[in-house]
Amino acid sequence: MKLPVDYEKHAITFLSFYGKELLSTQGNLFEVIQKSARRLVVDNHIDWFRLSGLLDNSNTAFILGTTTDRESSPLRLLVEDKFGNPKVRQNVFMFGMKSPTHEDILDGHRTPLLVISQLDEYAIKIFDVDGIRKFEQPGGEKVKWNSSQSIADEKEKVLSLLSIKRIEEIDQMPARQRQTEDEKLRLSIERNKPRCFKRFWESNDVARFAYSRLLLFSKKTRNEFANANYPNVFGDLHLVQNALFFNAEFASNDAAVMKMAKYCGLQKFGMRVSEGRCACQ
Repeated sequence: MKLPVDYEKHAITFLSFYGKELLSTQGNLFEVIQKSARRLVVDNHIDWFRLSGLLDNSNTAFILGTTTDRESSPLRLLVEDKFGNPKVRQNVFMFGMKSPTHEDILDGHRTPLLVISQLDEYAIKIFDVDGIRKFEQPGGEKVKWNSSQSIADEKEKVLSLLSIKRIEEIDQMPARQRQTEDEKLRLSIERNKPRCFKRFWESNDVARFAYSRLLLFSKKTRNEFANANYPNVFGDLHLVQNALFFNAEFASNDAAVMKMAKYCGLQKFGMRVSEGRCACQ
């Protein structure tokens, strides 16, 4: 895999879906994150930039995962403030997936990769901020963005786990049947959680088990699932998956996230540090 020259100074790591380092520009960022005193996957509503600048959190790795980059609006605020100044934090990392480009395919690289990128001083140069602005402006490409097929595929997998065809069937389930389904999912989490660390698909399976448990008892979550026009329906699932993959804590005040995290034995980040001193860059 070849990288553009602009990437050479920017800290970025490409991994297989089983955590194998394939290429790094400034050392393996997965290992950098693991060496931090704490690891934290943040929800979209958390003021991660301020928290990551507190002296108390200088040795905490803040991970902006799938939930953050899909739900942040405007998206450019991940890499710059509202005045257009670059955001720089050595302890903040963006985590996502890179699909193969046309050039990658011609070079024989056809498999998607996991990507970890540090929010260093070079990040703003790598991210096409002007392109992001055009993407998000009225009439831009964002309005054409369509993830409905992948969402539909995930919904089918969840329904299959619950042995139903339609989400509305849960409302007709007898209490004993719900308890039986919940116990099966609980045991699945217990069996598979030890295999989540550094393994993307296993952690995704466990997060899906937790989400399915939530569906059994949360009418709000079932309503979101039934809404065909809700693009962030699996945002909470992705956050939990990221935390399992990195063996990290989570930062969220969302009731659904906290419930799913409890199912998976994840720890919530203590917000008491928000009163500490800031070491802003």
